[in-house]
Amino acid sequence: TDALYRNSLFETKVWYFYTITMGVFGRKKKKDKIVNEELPPPIIRSPGVVNGSNTLDNGEEIPPPPPPILKSPSVKNGLKSPRQVSISEVNINVRSQAGTRPNMGRKQISANLSNSSHVTRESMKQRMSIATLSLHGLTGDDSDDDSSVASEVTPSDAFTKTMGVSRHNSTLLMNVASSSIKNTNVVDPYNVPFESQYEPSEMRCLALVAHNHMKPAMKEFVMSHKEVLKKFRLTGTNTTITLLKSIFGDDPEVCYGPSFQSGPLGGDAELCALACLEDLGGCFFFMDPLSAHPHQADIDCLVRLLNVHNILTCINPCTAHAMSFVLKSALEDGRLDQIPSFFYTLKSPGVAVYKAEQKQALEAAKHS
Repeated sequence: TDALYRNSLFETKVWYFYTITMGVFGRKKKKDKIVNEELPPPIIRSPGVVNGSNTLDNGEEIPPPPPPILKSPSVKNGLKSPRQVSISEVNINVRSQAGTRPNMGRKQISANLSNSSHVTRESMKQRMSIATLSLHGLTGDDSDDDSSVASEVTPSDAFTKTMGVSRHNSTLLMNVASSSIKNTNVVDPYNVPFESQYEPSEMRCLALVAHNHMKPAMKEFVMSHKEVLKKFRLTGTNTTITLLKSIFGDDPEVCYGPSFQSGPLGGDAELCALACLEDLGGCFFFMDPLSAHPHQADIDCLVRLLNVHNILTCINPCTAHAMSFVLKSALEDGRLDQIPSFFYTLKSPGVAVYKAEQKQALEAAKHS
C-alpha cells in the first residue's frame, strides 16, 4: 500500500510539473507569435459613412484618402539602413538600360556631325576637349592644340607652345611686341641681337632643367630667347644640354658649363652641389605639376637650396619668359644690381636667424 501510494504521488507531481511548464512556455510562444505577426491596418470609417457609401449624412462626398507611404523593408524604427538589392534586380536594370544607352562611338559622332544640321564643329568643340576631337577626327588645321616641336619656331607660336596661349591671343601679343620695336624690319622681336656688357665667364652658370613632358616647351622657350640665353654659361642635366646643342649647333658664341646626369640618376643633386659651391646664378626649372617623379626628394631639395642661397629661380614658362627681358636689360645696360645672384653669393634672410639659433645651441651645449 505504501509503495502504491508513493508511485501515485510521484505521477501526480510529474503531471503537475508538466502542466505548469507547458502552460508557461506555451503562453510565451503564443505571445511572441502575436507580437511578430503584422496585424492588418484597421478600417477606419467616418461616422457619416453607412454601408460603405462615399457620402456623409449631409450629402457631401468624402475626399479620397492620401496614398499610403511605402517604406523599404530595411527601414526599421524610422531609421533608414542600406537597402539590400538582389543580383536579379541589378541584372534587370542593366538589361533595361542597355537598349536606351546612346552609342557615342567614333563613327556615331562623325555621323551626327555630318548629318545633323544644327550641330556644328564649333558647338562640338564647346562640349568636347581638343584631345577628344582629335581622337574622333573632328579637328582641322586650325586646332589650338599643337604639341609637336617644330625645327623652327615662328614668333606667333612662342606663346602657344610654351605657355598654352591660344593662337588668336598669341598673334595679338606678338603684334604688341612688334609695335614696340623701333626697327620695323625685325621679324622676331624676342631675338634681337644685342651686346652684353659682361662675358659668360664673368658670371655664374644659368641652369636649364625641364621634366619630360615639359621638354617641348623648354625647346620652344630656348628658340624664342636664344639671343639672351647664349650670353650666359649654360648648364643643366644631360638631356637638356643635348637639347641646347641641337638648337645652337656649332655657334662659337655659346658657352656651356658642366653637364650633369639625368634627374632620376642624380642630376638635381649635382645642381644642388653647384649651388653650394657658389657657381650657380640662376635656374629655369620647367616643372611638370601633373606627373609623379621618382626623384621627388631631389626636386624638393633643389628648390629648397635655390631658396636658401637666394638664387634667381623660375619654375614655369611664363615666369622664365618675363625674366628673360630683365636679363637682357641687365646685360645690355651693365646693371649687375638687377641680377646680383650671377655675381655675388646671396643668402635667404632666414639663414641669419638659423645661424643665431645654432650659435645659442652651441653655447648651451658648452655650459651643460
